[in-house]
Amino acid sequence: MMVKQITKNDLTQVTAADSVGFYNELALDGSPTKFPYVDYPNGDMTKTAIGLIADNVADNKIFIVNRGVGVGPAPLPQRGWKKIRVIRNASGGYTLQHADIASATFTSVDIPKDDKYFFKYVSFENGIVPVEPEKTKWDITWTHSVYIGNLGTPSEYPYLFQDIVFQNRNVQVAKVMTSAKTYADFSEADIAGQTFTFLQTAIGSDWRATFPSASARTDRYYIIKDGNNNYYKLKFTAITDGGVRGYPAVEYALVKRG
Repeated sequence: MMVKQITKNDLTQVTAADSVGFYNELALDGSPTKFPYVDYPNGDMTKTAIGLIADNVADNKIFIVNRGVGVGPAPLPQRGWKKIRVIRNASGGYTLQHADIASATFTSVDIPKDDKYFFKYVSFENGIVPVEPEKTKWDITWTHSVYIGNLGTPSEYPYLFQDIVFQNRNVQVAKVMTSAKTYADFSEADIAGQTFTFLQTAIGSDWRATFPSASARTDRYYIIKDGNNNYYKLKFTAITDGGVRGYPAVEYALVKRG
């Protein structure tokens, strides 16, 4: 999905005419100009496609959403375009207003804040839906997502990426090369010498190779510091099963209890 802000703030005044020219803009095509229309993959909250929701209701503009394609056999079905607006509500949470691009009416969904979670998720069809576990109950996730390509200058562009690993926002990660210390030999005494980062793409695509075939890299592993200050060592041991890609496997062990 990709989104672009327009100047209007009344959904009933927005039609398909307001998205003329957006088809090429809101498409992942290897261009570095597309990053403003997607959330930056490393979790930087200053680089989200929608941005801060203002206290002043009138300042919250409408976004046109290209929902991309669905799942299934080719040709993949187009999911259609939406118009959305997010405002703060009196209960301290948010209200999402949304509709099909050409609709004269819209639907509202109230989204309460919940300190157990970093984020709440909404489906246009089903309202609030469970997606991400409570923030203290997960550390890393393997998924298919927008990631960062690099062509030189300008260097970065967004593209769809398979087999990417993100970490939770309360988790830190450090990479260790086996040439410096083997996985088996890494112990609590080695933690102090590592450089940890909260960037959610610290593992990213670094754990696997795709040429000449998909494989888990064996020359590196990762130290995971979770939200409870436990330290684990983690290595990826596979990306395929029976030659079929999409079956990652890991080995991990507690190094230091928090």
